[in-house]
Amino acid sequence: MWTHLERQSGSGQVKGMGEKQIEVDKRLLRGRMARLRSDIEEVRTHRAAYRVRRAEAPIPVIALVGYTNAGKSTLLNTLTHAGVLAEDKLFATLDPTTRRVELGQGQEVLLTDTVGFIQKLPTQLVAAFRATLEEIAEASLLLHVVDVSHPTAAAQVETVNDVLKELGVGGIPVLHVWNKVDACADPHAVRAVAALRPHSVCVSAMSGEGVEDLLEAVSYMLQQSMVDVEVLVPYSRGEFVDLIHRSGMVQSAEFTATGTRIKAHVPQSLARKLAPMAVGGQGAAPPLQIGLQHRDWEGP
Repeated sequence: MWTHLERQSGSGQVKGMGEKQIEVDKRLLRGRMARLRSDIEEVRTHRAAYRVRRAEAPIPVIALVGYTNAGKSTLLNTLTHAGVLAEDKLFATLDPTTRRVELGQGQEVLLTDTVGFIQKLPTQLVAAFRATLEEIAEASLLLHVVDVSHPTAAAQVETVNDVLKELGVGGIPVLHVWNKVDACADPHAVRAVAALRPHSVCVSAMSGEGVEDLLEAVSYMLQQSMVDVEVLVPYSRGEFVDLIHRSGMVQSAEFTATGTRIKAHVPQSLARKLAPMAVGGQGAAPPLQIGLQHRDWEGP
């Protein structure tokens, strides 16, 4: 029955002289693990280079986080028509996918999907997920997607909160997205509860219900983390005028002899880049401290 485990002599590249089949299997697995580690490191290097390029055009980044199978990829597809794999199974997303989303009035953000969390994530899988989890630390806002129809939704939320704490992203604001509300026994009651919760929105990523409310909430929360600037952008640096319009909210713009004078509400990352152009040498405003809303969830 277990003859394939007996010590065998062999030739070729598979079995060495007197090598057991189980030893062959172990050797092949070690080789595959080494290749996978190399692939993971290549992905991390690629994503790091991508984030550097993305930082040069400081459009706000929003990361989708949540328990596995909560509907993050479906929501990304609904918001961006990205065609990301969205399946009803664990770990359907293992690599980050980032797409551009328009919030209205010309404002744009980058929306990033991430791997779903689970309870007691095995340490062997941490390295495999590191490339996608690193995206979270770069975000201006987290969308915590919750399958509100799941019987253990509260426990899943706590699991995600614990992982976010371990990642050290406590300074990033969170918008709770109560997904699959249409699958709840009493959707109206769930919506009523969500209306009383700070930073919570009910949606159905599958049908698109609540998406407009979600985009409005995203726009509002991003505004809370922005800073006011007044800058004089030289005509030779017109790309900054475009960035201000795309990633911020312009209050006024005036064409002068030396450049475009703009008052605007912009992300802190862009404010830092605009600091040398500040009118009156005001510089960039200090960063805001916005607490992570971990305890907003009490269940529907």
